[in-house]
Amino acid sequence: MRFKSAELYAIEIPMLVEVEHALASRSVARNILLKITAEDGSVGFGESCPRHYVTGETFEQAWQTLTDELLPQLKQLQGTDVDQLMQWLSAQTLTLPRNKHAAFCAMELALLDLIGQQQQLSAGGLFATVSPNKQQYSGVIAAGQPEKAVAMAQQIKQLGVPCTKVKLHQQGDLNVAILQAVREILGPDHDLRGDANCAWQDADEAQRQLTELRPFGLNSIEQPLESDDIDGLAALTKAAITPVMVDESMCSLADAEQLIDRQACNLFNVRISKCGGLNNSYRIVKLANEHGIDCQLGAQVGETSCLSAAGLALASIAPTLRWREGCFGTLLLAHDIFEPPLMVGPRAQVAPLTGYGLGLQISTAQLSACQQQHWQLKLEE
Repeated sequence: MRFKSAELYAIEIPMLVEVEHALASRSVARNILLKITAEDGSVGFGESCPRHYVTGETFEQAWQTLTDELLPQLKQLQGTDVDQLMQWLSAQTLTLPRNKHAAFCAMELALLDLIGQQQQLSAGGLFATVSPNKQQYSGVIAAGQPEKAVAMAQQIKQLGVPCTKVKLHQQGDLNVAILQAVREILGPDHDLRGDANCAWQDADEAQRQLTELRPFGLNSIEQPLESDDIDGLAALTKAAITPVMVDESMCSLADAEQLIDRQACNLFNVRISKCGGLNNSYRIVKLANEHGIDCQLGAQVGETSCLSAAGLALASIAPTLRWREGCFGTLLLAHDIFEPPLMVGPRAQVAPLTGYGLGLQISTAQLSACQQQHWQLKLEE
């Protein structure tokens, strides 16, 4: 494969709903979009949502990693055949520092998009057999007050979504009030889980909170402690009050191996951007399966259809995923930059990808409207 150019776009898209949790609140999606054009005119897209509190890389750092380090390597990859390019991509994430994961994700997805088009396969089909079935996605309630949680729960009930994650907070009484309100709307049999986003100080506090929240029947608690508190996570997992899911604690394969060795969780939240792309995410899911760890497909708040397509690609080749998040499209964003936007349908189900690669069509008008910065690297000799 030979490359003509690589272009980066810093994009900002207003969100229709402010998302609040213990680590951040967000009302604007600020993402990196990568466009790689091959010599034959085909185009591949990749996306990244850098979060300093997740992988340790700011937006600016991820941008610089792409411009100064990763994308110039395309010059050395000129003329590489598909098998060699796939091997190169797979090898990178084995040693990639986690503070370059989001940046590399954008590059990997754009290349997989191109490779899929060349091989006439979907992005998921480059790694495994793709399921033809619709994927069931989850609702998310991210509210700082019970009144806002009620409004979100009512929308989820109206859409017929069977499973929901609720963002929790440091204050125990607020968590009780939010979950009580949500349970009243969604009912006792709704599949409900919590996400504390590192809100609780230590394992003792987490045990107290989870004991108080036990009547609400949470099927998991996501990232209850600081990401580096592996001892606390192990103690909380051993206490077996509520199954423990890790998110910020698990970005790399090495993170996953450590958490398994320490028996510090019951579940992984696998998010394409934080895990360094589709290949490494799939690798982590397979490792988890081998060790009896369940996985959730997660999403960064504000993803466009590009990362949503990558998540759907993973869901289509990982049948053991317990929950799936993302594909909110214009339910969350004021507009998408791809048309039609990839998003949940009735009951929050999503049909498999169509087309080759990620199967996306860019809207140049929408991209122009949200573009904040542009950078180009010409790769033709």
